Amino acid sequence: MKRGGLLAFLVGTFMFFFLAEHVVIAKELKHSEDAAKQLEIIRKKLASLPEMKVKDAKKYYEESLKELQSLLNKYEGTQQALEAKFYIGAVHYQTFNFDEALKCFNEVLSQDTIDINFKARTYYFKAKAFVGKGDITSAKESVAELRLIEPRAADSFGTELSGLIRVGMEAPTFTAADFKGNMIDLSKYKGNMAIIVFWSTWCEPCVQEFPKIQQLYQTFKEKGVQFIGISLDDDIGDLKGFVEQEKIPWPQIFDGKRWKGTLPSLYHIQAIPTLFVLDREHKVRYIGNDTESINRIVTTLLSESAEAPLFR
Repeated sequence: MKRGGLLAFLVGTFMFFFLAEHVVIAKELKHSEDAAKQLEIIRKKLASLPEMKVKDAKKYYEESLKELQSLLNKYEGTQQALEAKFYIGAVHYQTFNFDEALKCFNEVLSQDTIDINFKARTYYFKAKAFVGKGDITSAKESVAELRLIEPRAADSFGTELSGLIRVGMEAPTFTAADFKGNMIDLSKYKGNMAIIVFWSTWCEPCVQEFPKIQQLYQTFKEKGVQFIGISLDDDIGDLKGFVEQEKIPWPQIFDGKRWKGTLPSLYHIQAIPTLFVLDREHKVRYIGNDTESINRIVTTLLSESAEAPLFR
């Protein structure tokens, strides 16, 4: 699948799996007509949220989680309660709470009597949650389970997983303008290490982790390590305000297209914050968001070479 095909595939499959009109469950579970009506109202509300700005959709996701949990508690043991658990997991996935999403999907899958199509949907989102965590091995295991049920979806997803950027690969090069209009050419930094930060101001985990990233910058800025921010914001005012408030000195690339932007697609970004550590030859040496691991890896890489940095 060509570059950019991953996004199209995931969006299309997301719409099919998450926003499907009905989730069919095996007949062993009880059916509640009242719960089904309530669940349909929640489902329709959720269907509209992916088109909204994340900061605007946040309160609706939170409301939906409360409504789904209330439905689950009230109608425990019904088909609709299990559907609610699935949707709770999907909402957690949409809001980057991947560990909570995985808990929900595992609880759904522990129900032996669920319909095979429902099981396929759940394995699909379980794989997606693992990708969001950066755990590609576990994602592939979930895709293998999905393949037993829905081979075509699993094959497409599996092909894209095998094409994701991995540690040891050469990082895709790019030239793009930061939000101030300055051109950033990654190839010009070759010979120096680089840390690429995919993030946004609407992503709470990104904002929470930012002080640690700033500390990384302070630690390595005089050692020839180039930081490049790639913002998935859709409002340049939000980005400018945050950069000014936090006095962020490294460049921030912005195109206002969120996940559909050229660079998130080029780097197959599935979740944020995601940081890429590139060595002097611009091979990828780390992918993730554990700043302690990044500190150790960068320190080790710097000690491996006595070459003077090309840039300061």
